[in-house]
Order: sequence, then structure tokens, then C-alpha cells
Amino acid sequence: MGPFIRSKHSTNKIMLHLIIALLPIVIFSIYKNGYIPYSKGLISFIEMFNPLINILIGALTSLVIESIYALIFKKKNYIKGAYAFFPGMFLALILPLHTPIYVIVIGSIVASVSKLIFGGFGKNIFNPALVGYLFIILIFSSILTTDNYFNAYELDTISSSTPLTNNSMVSGIGSYEELVEPYGDLSNFLIGTIPGSLAETSALLCIISYIYLCATRSIKWKIPLAYITTVFVITLGVGRMLGQDLYYPLFHILSGGLMFGAVFMATDPVTSCVTPIGQVLQGILLGIITVIFRFTGVEGVAFSILIVNMLVFVLDKVGMSARFNLLKSIIWFVIAWLIIIILTIALAITNKTDGVTDPDFDIESKEKIGNQTIYNVAQKGYGGRIKAQVIIENDRITGIEITSQHETPNRYQLVLDSNYINQLIDNQDNLDNLDTVSSATVTSTALKKLVSNVLEDYKPN
Repeated sequence: MGPFIRSKHSTNKIMLHLIIALLPIVIFSIYKNGYIPYSKGLISFIEMFNPLINILIGALTSLVIESIYALIFKKKNYIKGAYAFFPGMFLALILPLHTPIYVIVIGSIVASVSKLIFGGFGKNIFNPALVGYLFIILIFSSILTTDNYFNAYELDTISSSTPLTNNSMVSGIGSYEELVEPYGDLSNFLIGTIPGSLAETSALLCIISYIYLCATRSIKWKIPLAYITTVFVITLGVGRMLGQDLYYPLFHILSGGLMFGAVFMATDPVTSCVTPIGQVLQGILLGIITVIFRFTGVEGVAFSILIVNMLVFVLDKVGMSARFNLLKSIIWFVIAWLIIIILTIALAITNKTDGVTDPDFDIESKEKIGNQTIYNVAQKGYGGRIKAQVIIENDRITGIEITSQHETPNRYQLVLDSNYINQLIDNQDNLDNLDTVSSATVTSTALKKLVSNVLEDYKPN
């Protein structure tokens, strides 16, 4: 941190400001995921406080783990300055509402241990909460389905998946009707009345928190600004090259965990750059990696921050060398902008569809026998390619047989139990109004798109 005198009192103030900035976000999460469903009679009074319960369990788990660590290694007064509850608390905030309690506990333990193995507060290389999050995503992915992100009211009113999951399912980069309209309009994204993790949906509250934390000098303001600006610039370029309006970059910066991650995770005082030049380069690099992840179908905020955590010392080295000679850093900014330009062009080219072909759909064979046309097709699903044989007779789909699939067993079983394939046949003239299967949204959406694509190919013939 440099040869400066820093008191524990100043660190305490920073952590206090951090908690104050989080409070409106926590309250909004309780309101959105608890009070609204309760007011509609969809959950009980106790269930209304599930968001707060998740957060408290995460925080308490981390506090217990670090207390045990202090006892075992006889570290007196360690807990007073360790801010031990933060890893589990932040982890719970970035997890979906319906995460099982035992998963939150295990993830919080992993988060705290990842901090302690480096020696505790101020010595860890990686953001502890994100380490716990990565562990949960890798180990419990089959449990954390898309619908875990929906509260009871959203399950009744929104037939799509979460915004970024929906984004990964559209052809090319999608359209306003596909990306935004299922959730209302962009004001819903700004306010936060969209499905998502506990603390990540309200971009407006994240912006207010950013202003407050900057005003109190509690975070490094350059990192979030450079991060969000980079994502905006790249997605604006891709959108404009493919004929989309300003809504497209706004969709990306208001969706998922970008705002929350930029303000509260990327600025972690221990795992982020300390030099001004390093902080700007960190934000730009985070934006580039996040966009790459998103265009491969993954919400990349957590992974991007963990990757850049490993490069902080390199970025700070560049920042230190440029401290007394700004020209030394220019080459790095030139390289960064070249990467941004090349990436923007590459993403626009690879996602161009000409409004005709779904890149996630393949016709493996098509054969006409008498009055029947038999399609063997494949559509990208949750776990890979879903292959099916579709029979059309007298201009109507009369049969659909799934010949191969790699979906999560519990998700696919839900599709079977709901008789969804027969529903697709019965509603082939009005697929847009057919709801997806709860807790199997991605799989059922893929099947719906498979049928729609077959019909689209058949109609011209």
C-alpha cells in the first residue's frame, strides 16, 4: 500500500461506508423478493424475509470460520480488524434467492478459507466471495437452475429466463423485442424489477452507492468507471454495426452483475490496483474479458474479476513505471484500444445472422416420403445439443421424438412430466404464447425454438 501511515480507524470508516452503501440494496432485495410476493399472497410472512436470512447465514458462517481460525492459531484481537462477515455476506448477495441454505454455508466456508490461507484480511490475492461463488457454480450448477433467480411473483408474470440467459439463447445478438420486452422496458432494468441475484438487479441503487462511496473516498472510482465504459463502448459498437439502437449497450450494462460487481467487487481494496494508471487499465481489462465471456453465453463478471486479480501486480507495475513518465503507459492504452476495436469488429462479424439463420440450430437431414416430411435437427440446449426427429404431415407437425440430449436430468424430467413436447405440437400455430417449464426454462426454450425453426424452414417449401 506504500509507506503511508494508515490508522485502523480509517479502515473502519471505509467498511462502515461500505455497509451504509449496501443497506438500500439489501432493503430493495427484501422488498422485491419478499414483500411483493407476500403482498400478492404467494408466500408466507416468514418467507418474506428469506433474502435477509440468506445474507445473515452467509455472514454468520464466515464470522464463525474466522473465529475458529483465530482460536486455533491464538491470534488475539484478530476478529476486531478482520471484517470476517464480509466474504459470506457478499457471497449471499450475488447468489439467487432460492439457493439452498447448505450451499450458502459451504460457499461461505470456501470463501473464508480462500482468504485465510493467504494470512487473513489484507493478504489475500483473490476476492474471497467470488472464490466461493466460483466453487458453487462448479460444484452445484445442477442445483442452481435459472428459475432459482425468480421470486414467486416473477415466476407467475415472466415467461422468459433471466435476461443474460435469455440473451445467450437468441439468434445473433437479438433484438429489443427479444432482450428487453419480456421484462418490460429499460426502466425495469434500471430500477431492478427483473430476475437476478439478490443484490444485482437494481442498477440505480448501484449507481447511487457508487456516488456515495466516491464522495466518502471509500472506493477507487476509476475502476468502475473504466469497467462500465469499456463494456458500453464495445457493445455499442457491436450493436451499431448490426443495426441495433442505444438500447443494446444499455441492456448490457444494466443486466446481470455488472453494476454491482464493478462497484463492490472490482474495487475490493485488497485485490485491486493501487496506482491510478493501474486502476484504469484494470477497469478496461475487466470490460474486455467480461464482454468476451458474455458473447460466449456466460455471465462473466465474477470470472473476469478473479482473472484480473491475478494480474493486479503487473498492472500496478505499469502504473508505477508511468508515475513519473506518463509516456511509458501510453503504449498500454494504445494496445487496449486496439484490442477493443478488433474485438468489436470480430464480435459483429461472428454474430451477424442476416435475420435468417439461428446459429444454434442445425438441420442434419430432411426427407420427404409421401405426405410426410421428416426432419432430423439439433438445437443448442442447457447442456449441449438437443437432437430430435420432427414429422410434418399435411403441413402440420404430427410427431416429435427426442433422439439425443445432454440436459441436466432433473430439468429434462420436468419437461417430460409437464408433457411439454405434446404442448408444442398442440400450440405450433401460437408458440409465442406457450409458457416455458418452470425450473427448466432454458431446456424448454430450446425445444420451443427447435420447433419454431423447423416450421420456419418448412413454410417456404
